[in-house]
Amino acid sequence: TWDTFGTVSDVKLEYSTNGFSDETQTVVIISSTTNTGSYSWTVPDAISTTVKIRASDATDSRAFDISDGNFKIRAGLTLTSPNGGESYLVGTTQDITWTKTGTISTVKLVYSTDGGSTYSNTIATAVDAEVGTPYAWTIPDTLSTTCKVRVINEADSTVYDDSDNNFTIHGELTVTAPNGGEIWIVGTTESITWTQVGSIANVKLEYSTDSGLTYPNLIVSSTPSDGSYAWNVPDSIGSTIRIKVTDVDNTDVFDESDNDFSIKGSLTITSPNGGEI
Repeated sequence: TWDTFGTVSDVKLEYSTNGFSDETQTVVIISSTTNTGSYSWTVPDAISTTVKIRASDATDSRAFDISDGNFKIRAGLTLTSPNGGESYLVGTTQDITWTKTGTISTVKLVYSTDGGSTYSNTIATAVDAEVGTPYAWTIPDTLSTTCKVRVINEADSTVYDDSDNNFTIHGELTVTAPNGGEIWIVGTTESITWTQVGSIANVKLEYSTDSGLTYPNLIVSSTPSDGSYAWNVPDSIGSTIRIKVTDVDNTDVFDESDNDFSIKGSLTITSPNGGEI
């Protein structure tokens, strides 16, 4: 946009990335356009922090004005995946994708586990901005439900884009015992065991008496996830019992016994018990 003093029918518009100190590098935007006071300009791929515009009378180059200070033309980045709502298992490989506008040679990829407050975790540096997408990311063991990825132009760190919303990095749990067919006796102590993927800190343990349709029976609300728990078998006699183990920090991560096991009572003959006549 510009203001006019006096009668000027048409204007010429140009730009320079060196303050018009070298006219051989001056680029014409349009040689003549009706003097309406504004012009809609499609910004070119001329990445620079020292850009200026010159507007001049199209028929008299002595009448002109140049931007008082420099402005910037920058490239653009748009992260397309992960962009929110995804759930990635530790150790799997997932694609990071992005698009760009303008000249960008390499990008840096980082991620956040606190909803974007900080991006202290580096995924990769010097990734080719053009052919590097998709980037195959091996999901790290940093469990969180508030993860985001950021892609950054390495030549200009003010040019970046983040995941629009949070995604999840989660672990995995697998019940190994009881997993079906066991017979456990009321009052005995039996080991509930499981394996895990990822650094799950604590788990919740429950049991079902209806083949896993419901789990109304709490064993322990939180216990360290070290793969084993000594369970004093309760007086819940039945043949349709199952165990459920759940990540305390992410209730979407859980596993159940594959099949039913049984809890039975016991009988002890006390008399005659031997030697009587």
